[in-house]
Amino acid sequence: MRYKDILKKPKPMPSSVAIKLFIAIMTCAALIFIIYVGRIPYGSLPQIGKVSERDIYAPFDFSYDAGIDVEKTEKMKETAALGVKDVYDIDADVYEKAAQSVKNFFASSQSPESEKDETALLNKLAAIFSQGIISPQEKENLTKQGKETITIRNLSSKTEFNTAVKDLKTPEESKPQLASAVAVKALAPNLKSNIVETSARREKAIAATEPQKKLIDVKKDEIIIQKGERFTHFHVAKLETIRSMSLEGERFALSVFGISLIVVVLIVVLSIYFVYYEPKIYLNNRHLILLSFIILTVAAIGKGISLSEGPAYFVPVAIGPMLIALLLGARPAIVIAVVSSFLAGLIAGEKFDSTLIFLAGSIIGVYAVRGVRRRSQLFKAGIFVGVTNVFCVIGLGILNNIEASLIFKDSLWFLVNGFAVGAIVTGTLHIFESISQITTNITLLELADPNNPLLKELILKAPGTYHHSLIVGNLAEAACDTIGANGLLARVGAYYHDIGKVEKSEYFAENQPITESQHDKLEPTMSSLIIINHVKEGLEKAKKAHLNRALLDFIEQHHGTGLIYYFYQRALESVEDLAKLEEEGFRYPGPKPQTKETAIVHLADSVEAASRTLANPTPANLEELVRRIINNKFIDGQLDECELTLKDLNMIALTFTKVLTGVYHTRIQYPNGNQKNGH
Repeated sequence: MRYKDILKKPKPMPSSVAIKLFIAIMTCAALIFIIYVGRIPYGSLPQIGKVSERDIYAPFDFSYDAGIDVEKTEKMKETAALGVKDVYDIDADVYEKAAQSVKNFFASSQSPESEKDETALLNKLAAIFSQGIISPQEKENLTKQGKETITIRNLSSKTEFNTAVKDLKTPEESKPQLASAVAVKALAPNLKSNIVETSARREKAIAATEPQKKLIDVKKDEIIIQKGERFTHFHVAKLETIRSMSLEGERFALSVFGISLIVVVLIVVLSIYFVYYEPKIYLNNRHLILLSFIILTVAAIGKGISLSEGPAYFVPVAIGPMLIALLLGARPAIVIAVVSSFLAGLIAGEKFDSTLIFLAGSIIGVYAVRGVRRRSQLFKAGIFVGVTNVFCVIGLGILNNIEASLIFKDSLWFLVNGFAVGAIVTGTLHIFESISQITTNITLLELADPNNPLLKELILKAPGTYHHSLIVGNLAEAACDTIGANGLLARVGAYYHDIGKVEKSEYFAENQPITESQHDKLEPTMSSLIIINHVKEGLEKAKKAHLNRALLDFIEQHHGTGLIYYFYQRALESVEDLAKLEEEGFRYPGPKPQTKETAIVHLADSVEAASRTLANPTPANLEELVRRIINNKFIDGQLDECELTLKDLNMIALTFTKVLTGVYHTRIQYPNGNQKNGH
């Protein structure tokens, strides 16, 4: 390699690849977020009573909560009760009596000095009583009980304070604070023990004491539960602790990294499958977004159920594969079923028995919606999913020796899951059809109803065209069924391919009287313009009616870039300078048919119109006509952009001949009487 080559600026990534890469990256990121939202990486914990499917060992040292430590809790309650101080209330009446004695003593004296002495003495006495005076016996009892502090409440002033027992004063110890014999004589204990309040405060302290957890140490590689053993409260507590610790620091980062690897591998495998085996889906970004949305929706539903601690059987995994089967086909639906079931099992709690049940139900769901043509069949498909789930639950329950009552309970809920799947698919299918612009068999049959406004208008304004469209539809459906294409899509597409003729129906042969033609009065170029314009007008009508893109293709491509041969020949006959006559002015704008279905309608349209011109429509003449028209279309390059093979064309020719032979079969000449009776 040359140095200049190394220094070359790398080629930019094609925008189409960049979009697909962006879809893949965003899908991976969204899945990782869904798995870890709520910081619960593996969903709900195993249910108590379930049987473990494998041996589980401790990945690291930890201590788990084994319930309430009764002994420790009782000690904590005792400590809390002892911490509550004895409550003593100040008896206000004792002070009032002492104050009255002092007032009586000074009442006999009328000197101003005695009034001052009285006031000073009362203030001093009030200060002593406000601190509380305790009896000698009460103080001695508190000391013997080891009480160091008590709580004193003054109900009059609504205050309380704590005082050390050693600082409490008895009447005798309070005497030195008073110089008056009258006041000393009035001293008396005013602190009274309030046993009721003390007990209430201790009960409150005991009630406020939280139960103490009993922590048991578990060492790394110690067995948590053995395979076949039933989960108990202790097993679940250990697993809960492991999960919580796994969400911390380095362990959490490693856990996210591990899940990220799994998600990336799944998306890469899906991408490889669609690149090599479903290129049409891979090339359509709208379809890729649809697949991503369905996968993420199923995962999000599973996560929501997991966070709400609901059981795994509530997760309607089968809705994703069933919708994809209806919209994109069975093969991609099976692949999505595998991925969705694995993700749902992972999110639901690393429950791979659930994964098996989800997968079996999803695959049966995909099979059950194959070829459905009525919405009621979708609900029946949901019942098949539920029944399949039930059989799987019973089988796994027997293998794991689960109690019959638990098997019955799980079976019942998985059956309900199937009903829910059918209801959800029925209710959301139309939404997904609109988003993805894909038309299912169900909608196609609804569009085939003659009461549809577009078809009804065609019947009323252009009955000949409608009859022509019916025969083209029959031809196209039969041919598609022969080569494995979508016959129903081709038939319904044929019903709508000529709706543009409604506006000027009288200018088209199938709607004209035999004796006259509107084109006799027009120049060939003008006639050609009117004929070509029915494609444009048909597209406008279809878009205004919000017809699906798949049907718009039939309107737009049913003539390809074909030449309007009749009017071109008339123009050749009338023009003097052939050099001035451009063939392009007599060709449809196209595009050429892009799919097998639109190509077959293109052929059926020409064959049906040409078959009307045969004077003697015998099987041999019809086959010669069919093969000549198909060969001309092939030579003209109208089939270059579709996937029809020469083998397909041969089978299509045989099918067209068979159907047309039935349409133009020769009747036996009956006597006149029978003819009148319609036989």
